[in-house]
Amino acid sequence: MKITALVVTYNRLDFLKKNLSALSGQTRMPDEIIVVNNASSDGTCRFLEEFSKDKNFLKVINLHENLGGSGGFSVGLKEAIKNGADWVWMMDDDALPYPDALENLAKEMQIANARTGVLLSKLTDREDAESSSMVMPALYGTFVGFAVRREVVLKVGYPDASFFIYADDYDYSVRIRKAGFNILRVNSSLIFHKDWAHQSRIFKFPFVKPHIPSWKTYYIVRNTLNATRHIKLFHLATKVYFFFDRFIWSYVNPDVKRYVFKGFSDGVKGIKGKVVSPDNS
Repeated sequence: MKITALVVTYNRLDFLKKNLSALSGQTRMPDEIIVVNNASSDGTCRFLEEFSKDKNFLKVINLHENLGGSGGFSVGLKEAIKNGADWVWMMDDDALPYPDALENLAKEMQIANARTGVLLSKLTDREDAESSSMVMPALYGTFVGFAVRREVVLKVGYPDASFFIYADDYDYSVRIRKAGFNILRVNSSLIFHKDWAHQSRIFKFPFVKPHIPSWKTYYIVRNTLNATRHIKLFHLATKVYFFFDRFIWSYVNPDVKRYVFKGFSDGVKGIKGKVVSPDNS
């Protein structure tokens, strides 16, 4: 069984170094590690060139343009499947898997039935969290500790690169379940993801909003509307939510007003693609 770890990075070299250190210290090493560098300008390319010299298991893909997490995962997943991966364990550069995270995940991979399409690691914002042996069904997963089976990718395809960032993992999860596969969360496979709790506050209503770069709010609003379009009532509820929530975002942080209003407008119209660049704010 070949397991590939797929990491997408953009201008977070310090995080990436810690991530690769954590992956290199696994009690069950990935058979291959693929790093997709989203045209970073912080020395990431130079570091990866040096770091990969004596590591045949490490594959680096340097993109000429920042395609976002969605595009990066799509490119990396294609490469992993082409290289013969049976499972691809996807994550961002700020994810720090516990030393036995992949070993425990691999145990579940060995006994997974044909309908099990995705195994999720459990995210925690603590470095000393306790694991459990429970394996639980999940409706969707985030692309941090998202292990997808080869057969799923061949049947469902790749993440929708036109999301750029945010909601691509939810959309992919929905497509996977629609294809008849199950998603399970493996609570013995832990990943320390400090930003996880921070991100979980994004949708709290009404006056609790995390401080994130203003441009990101465009994709949060737009892509949530796009990703929920498959269920009419859910999409309508999302539209109503963001119709009011964009005013809350604007009140809490006036700098995001133009982004959340444009995100709402474009999301209602079904617009996708890289519309707002990270370099614009």
